[in-house]
Amino acid sequence: HCNKRCLNLTFNDNEENIMANDTMKLFTDITEKSVASFKSVGELNLRTFEALAAKQVEIVQGAADAGVKQSALFTDVKDVNELLSAQSDLANVYAENLSKNVTEITDILKGAQEELTGLAEVNFADAKSNTEKVAAEVKATAVKVVEKVKVNAEKVAKEVKANTDKVVANAKAYAA
Repeated sequence: HCNKRCLNLTFNDNEENIMANDTMKLFTDITEKSVASFKSVGELNLRTFEALAAKQVEIVQGAADAGVKQSALFTDVKDVNELLSAQSDLANVYAENLSKNVTEITDILKGAQEELTGLAEVNFADAKSNTEKVAAEVKATAVKVVEKVKVNAEKVAKEVKANTDKVVANAKAYAA
């Protein structure tokens, strides 16, 4: 039968409490960075969505304005050649505006992609660094646990030997 001391591997001295606090700080830091990363991606998505939605409204408004101007041409212009020329001018202006909007949308998406790539690079670097820190922390903890187990095993072995010696002595005394 093993007493409580041989199974109890508690860490109560200051060095071990400091190690536990450092481990908790490390995991808290990792968690906070992860949350901040998700928040940054969410904010980027929101800004990108808002910019794209504004461009969409601008494009729809441009199409509606072109439609109104087209209707006005049919009622205001009496000459067919003048109507065709005015329609051609209107189509060119609409195409230029649409092309400008498409270029601006491309710039918005390219900017979002660059920002997302930057966030990913930072997060991958943090993940690598955190992995190294966690590995070092686990190794240090394992060394401490092995040392504690070794010390406790030596104590238990001494107690077992002492108890065995007592049993042997008692057995000899009883036999005599």
